[in-house]
Amino acid sequence: MTANTKIGVLTMALLEDAYNKTAHMRPAATDTARGIAQALEQYGTVVHPGLVEDEEQAAAAARQFNAEGVDIIVAVELAYTKGLVPARCFLDTTAPVLVWNTQQIGRLKEGDGFDVIMLNSGMAGMPELTAALIRTGREFALVTSRFDDPRGRDQIGCVIAAAGVRRRLRSARVGLAGHPFEGMTDLMFDGVALRQSIGPAVWPVEPEAVAVRFGEIPQKEVDELVASEKARYHVDMKEESFERSVRLALALESVVREQKLDAFTAFDQVWLSDPRVGIIPSYGTGRLCEIGFPTAPEGDCTTAIAQLAMQELAGQATTLENYVIDFDNDAVMFSHDGHGNPALGTPGAVSVKHSIYYTGVHGYGAGFEFVYEPGPITNLAIVTVGDNRWRFVISEGELLPMEARPISAPQALFRHDTLAVDAWCNAWLRAGAPHHMGAARGRWTPQLLELAKMLGIEAVVV
Repeated sequence: MTANTKIGVLTMALLEDAYNKTAHMRPAATDTARGIAQALEQYGTVVHPGLVEDEEQAAAAARQFNAEGVDIIVAVELAYTKGLVPARCFLDTTAPVLVWNTQQIGRLKEGDGFDVIMLNSGMAGMPELTAALIRTGREFALVTSRFDDPRGRDQIGCVIAAAGVRRRLRSARVGLAGHPFEGMTDLMFDGVALRQSIGPAVWPVEPEAVAVRFGEIPQKEVDELVASEKARYHVDMKEESFERSVRLALALESVVREQKLDAFTAFDQVWLSDPRVGIIPSYGTGRLCEIGFPTAPEGDCTTAIAQLAMQELAGQATTLENYVIDFDNDAVMFSHDGHGNPALGTPGAVSVKHSIYYTGVHGYGAGFEFVYEPGPITNLAIVTVGDNRWRFVISEGELLPMEARPISAPQALFRHDTLAVDAWCNAWLRAGAPHHMGAARGRWTPQLLELAKMLGIEAVVV
C-alpha cells in the first residue's frame, strides 16, 4: 500500500439541536474524532475536517475532500447522526466510501451512563447512513469492529489499500511500443472502455524512439550495467550479444522515464529487423519490471495493468503464462519466453541466456532463465467479457520448488490451495482468463475484490 493514499475522515455525531442537548460532550467527541483520524494515519495521509455535526459542516468536509483529492472517505458515527448529514457529503463527492461501524467499548457496563453512550452509539445512525448510500446508488465497503480490534484494523487496511491501487490505476499511462501480437483475441479491447472502467490510458510509443535512443546511450553506462549484472547473475551468452541487450535495456528505461510511463508493453519482435537494434528485448523488459515499471510482453496492455495493480500491493510483480499441465504433481507450469521479473526469482539462481525463440538481424538477444521463488502467490487477469464489461479473474495458491528446465525462460510450478489441477484449469478457462496474467508473491484476494467493487466491475475467484 502506497503511503501517499489520501484518506478523508468523516466523523459525525448529533450533539445539539432543538431537541438534543448534549453540547457538553463536544470536547470529548472532538478528542475521539481526532483519535480516529490519528489511527488511520498508518494507512496513508489523513484529511480530517474535524467533528461534523450538521449539513453545513458536511458540505464543508466534502469541499475539503474534493480540493485535496482524497482516494477514499472513511465515515464513522460516534452517536446517532441525522441521515441528511452524511448524505450531504456523499452527494457532493465521488471518492469510494468505507463505512466503519465502530465504537471504543466492547459493551455498555452496568455503571456506564449516557455520556458513555454518546461516544459509543454510532450503530443508532448507521442504518440511515448505509440506506442513503444504497438509495443513491453509491457503492461502499463496510467494516463493523471495536475500535482497537486487530481483525477490524486489517479489514480497514485492506479497503484503503484497494483505494490506493484505484488511484494509481486512474492516473496511469501504459506505453505500447508497436502493436499487440497479431491474432491474439485476448489482447483486443476498447481503449476508451478501459479508460472509463479501469483507469489507465494506453499511450503509443514509437519503436523509432527506442531505436534512436539505443544509439545514444553512452558506452560508459552500458559497461557499468554489464559489469553489475555479471556480478549478480550467471551470464551465459556471447559478450557482444549481452552488451547489445544491455544497451537496449537502457534505451527502454530512458524512453519509459522520459515519457513518464507507469507501465509498459511492446510487440517484442518489432525491433528484430531493424539493423540499429536487431534483437529481442526480453532482458530489457524483465529489467523494467525489477526497477519498478511493470512490463508485459507481446503488446499485452491489460496484463501490464494487472502487474501495476499487483505491484502497488506487493512491491514487485511479473507476467506469467500458462505452459504445461503437470498432472503428476497436481500443478501447472507457468512461464514466458525470456521475460519475467528477476526480483522474484530464487535468490542466487538467476541466469541470463540468449533467446531460443526469436532471432533478429543481430542474432539472439538476451532473456532470463530462473525458477520463481517458492511460496504463496496471487494471480490476476484483467479481461473484457463482451459489451465492454470488464472482469478480474483472481486465483491464489503456492509456487512449488522445481528444477529449472533449459528453455531460456523464467519458470514456476503453481498448485492451487484446494482445487485439483483439472478443476483449476476448468475454472480458470470458464472465467474467461487470457493466456497471460499478472502475479505477485503473497495473498491479495481481499484487496483485489475491494478494488473490483470500487471500479464497478465483476470479479471471479478461481
